[in-house]
Amino acid sequence: MARVALSPLLARGLALVLLLLAAAVHAAAPAERLDAIEHGLAAADVGVDRLREWQRELTALRGQASACVTEREAAKARLQRSLEALADTSAGVSAPIRAQRDQLQRQIRAVETALAECRLQLVRIDDLAARVSARYKAAIAGRLVARGPNLLVLLADSWEGAAAWPGDSLRFLRDRSGLEDLDKAASTGLLLALAIGLLLGFAARRGLTMFAARQPGHTDLPSRLLLGAATSLAHYAPQLGAALGLALVSVSLWGEDTPAPFLARLFEALPGYLAALVTIRLFLAPPPPAGPIIALPGNTGHRLARRLKVLALLGLLGYLLFATLLSQTLPESLLLLIRAAFAGVLVVNLAWALWLVVRLPALRKIRGLGLVVNLVLLGVLVAEWLGYRNLSVAALRALFGTGLVLALIFLADRVLRDLFDSLDQGVHRWCRGLRRLLGLSEHEAFPGLLWVRIASALLLWGAGLFALLRVWGVSDSVLLQLRQWTFDGFEVGSLRIVPVRLAAALLVLSLLVAFSGWVRTRLERRLAAHSRLDHGAREAMVAITGYLLVAVAILIGLGVAGVAFSNLAIIAGALSVGIGFGLQNIVNNFVSGLILLFERPIKTGDWVVVGSTEGYVKRIRIRSTQIQTFDRADVIVPNSELISTQVTNWMLYDRSGRARVPVGVAYGSDTAKVREVLMKVAREHPAVVTDGSLPGPRVLFLGFGDSALNFELRVFIRNIDERLGVVSDLNFAIDQAFREAGIEIPFPQRDLHLRDWPPLPPAERGERD
Repeated sequence: MARVALSPLLARGLALVLLLLAAAVHAAAPAERLDAIEHGLAAADVGVDRLREWQRELTALRGQASACVTEREAAKARLQRSLEALADTSAGVSAPIRAQRDQLQRQIRAVETALAECRLQLVRIDDLAARVSARYKAAIAGRLVARGPNLLVLLADSWEGAAAWPGDSLRFLRDRSGLEDLDKAASTGLLLALAIGLLLGFAARRGLTMFAARQPGHTDLPSRLLLGAATSLAHYAPQLGAALGLALVSVSLWGEDTPAPFLARLFEALPGYLAALVTIRLFLAPPPPAGPIIALPGNTGHRLARRLKVLALLGLLGYLLFATLLSQTLPESLLLLIRAAFAGVLVVNLAWALWLVVRLPALRKIRGLGLVVNLVLLGVLVAEWLGYRNLSVAALRALFGTGLVLALIFLADRVLRDLFDSLDQGVHRWCRGLRRLLGLSEHEAFPGLLWVRIASALLLWGAGLFALLRVWGVSDSVLLQLRQWTFDGFEVGSLRIVPVRLAAALLVLSLLVAFSGWVRTRLERRLAAHSRLDHGAREAMVAITGYLLVAVAILIGLGVAGVAFSNLAIIAGALSVGIGFGLQNIVNNFVSGLILLFERPIKTGDWVVVGSTEGYVKRIRIRSTQIQTFDRADVIVPNSELISTQVTNWMLYDRSGRARVPVGVAYGSDTAKVREVLMKVAREHPAVVTDGSLPGPRVLFLGFGDSALNFELRVFIRNIDERLGVVSDLNFAIDQAFREAGIEIPFPQRDLHLRDWPPLPPAERGERD
């Protein structure tokens, strides 16, 4: 028995020892890397790139140390629970249990030692990260304030070395431009690629033009994007084909050359430049029949498109000047002078484009922001000419990158919003088909689309935030930490929040809600076609199924979000407190809605009377019931009122009912003839039941009124919904029959008897005489 009891203990102990040994071996490498980083920080001169690499490495090591702490704390908690589950070592406790308790205590001490080492390593990593971050900030600040020769010095130096420019240019063309590699075969290949690219481009232009002519004139954004892309690509198709052909041949000629010659860089950059032109034309000035995606008043769109094309050309020239072998061939003073002139032209065109944008009436409120951006551009130019080139490049990159990221975010947001609106309104054929598949009416909202909108907005702006942080030059360690928080989560008190899981939960919830709507529609159609259940039972079953599916979708969404279902008891306790303080009515209506669905005292289409409200039940929801009155006014009645108060349902089990027609005839009329005429009128009406399935027509002599003999005609009809029409028809027929039979329908009469009349005065009596 002892061996049987100790074998699981020995297995767990051996596994724990192996785990601690593996952790110790794994912790040796981080310790060595931390020693190396600390030794490197002792050096006086450390480059920015090296510091950035250390930041990334420390961030990764911190994640490992945090995981180590989490694992050791979880192991310690498990061992503590196992120890508490065993009885205390006292008299009467068996030896195996005492041995097991001792083994657990030794394991707990070993885990605490490993936990302390992990925490110590985490503290050391945080200390080194703070030191590396401080050095990195100081290095970046030093680089930004580093000053080179100003514009006047560059002009003087370039003037003195101007005589050497022609010779340097010839040497560059002869040795490093790539022309020396163009033998007869290479030249033939380039010319052939150019010709084939042009032919394919013209063929693509023709095909795209025909495609654009066949497109319907939809006004939604996706359709306008498709049409504008077709016409814009058709406009630049030959140039794009030629550029792509040259780029492919350049890859085969100089693909392995390091560094690549000037011609290779030129051929590689041309497709990107033309793609920028296509994008500018697409959004601002596409060829007919397409309209601009961004509609601007007057000729502002064309003027802005020209400025952006100039900026795209400047981007191509800047790449060729400063990112190719040409920058290594030119003298440094000349290269810096060209850079200063390039900065001036670039800033002027950027300011011009911004001036065109902020003059738009819709952007009148942000003209102050445009002024601030222009001042920043002016500061960039001044810093460049004064010699603070690193500062000018950093500011221009941050400004241009911020504008580009925000523009892409707003564009993507607009496209997604139009797509969701198309789904909600059924603009396209595929949208209408999807809505029909889900059983949605024309004015019914798309199920779950709200959660998709929220999830897409969170993902879009989250990605935009990361891009903006990258543009602003935030350190890699911060980005890695944010990425870790996004994918691994962070703790707020005792709650762990994982943004990616929350977004995934919203997306899963929306898809499951849409799926539940599809299931409800399919179930309703199948029950209506293949079931003998009445309409109310089918509706109750479909509604309950829909509620169950939505509840399952919520539970699955909570599971994807990482909510522990063991905490549902706490949530239920909080809900009970909330119900006790102020949610009684909501819960009462909810439970009453369930009772209505199961018991079905009223159904959709029933004619009901609730207090002063009379009309047809239009829809039964989980909290309230919608009743449409005869004046077509919708009255929302809480479900608790339908359960706790008196409700008259004219159509609960049978749609038949009784209609009553009161009639008064004059005194002296032949009552037998009156009865005969009323019975004849009732039998001749087609809606009155006379086949014996229901009580037949009856005429009752109710009594003697003040001016009439009061009769009442009572008839049963198949559909009580037709009662008012039947009563009106009977009244018309009774009036006609009474006229033909000479029966008088009296009007109210009153006799006035004067008992005393005061005598007239003598004077008045004499005048009358």
